[in-house]
Amino acid sequence: MPPLSEHSVFFKEKTAYEMSKFGMTMVALGVSAEGRGKGITGNSLWPATIIESLAAINFQLGDPSMWRKASILADCVTNICEEGDEFTGNMLIDDAYLRSKGFTEEDLVQYRMDPTVEPP
Repeated sequence: MPPLSEHSVFFKEKTAYEMSKFGMTMVALGVSAEGRGKGITGNSLWPATIIESLAAINFQLGDPSMWRKASILADCVTNICEEGDEFTGNMLIDDAYLRSKGFTEEDLVQYRMDPTVEPP
């Protein structure tokens, strides 16, 4: 779970949104605990930056050159599904997870909306 800061500017005017994200993390941890030893895993996967989607487009979330393609999440899920039953209870960030699987910075360029711009 990411550390929480009482001084976080991310919570301002987004309390309900942030609570829903925290809740999803709690669900993943609960599923992990309940499914352990039964072939059921629970992990959460979060994008490091905005993913191109109708929501990102319609709500004009940031500069589209800073977005990533949804295929980064699809590739993460494919890898997570290959991990096995012991890989459970993890809170993952997409690019960090792919790096842990051997992806290089050059490999990650394929997910950028603008290949010349490194998202934050």
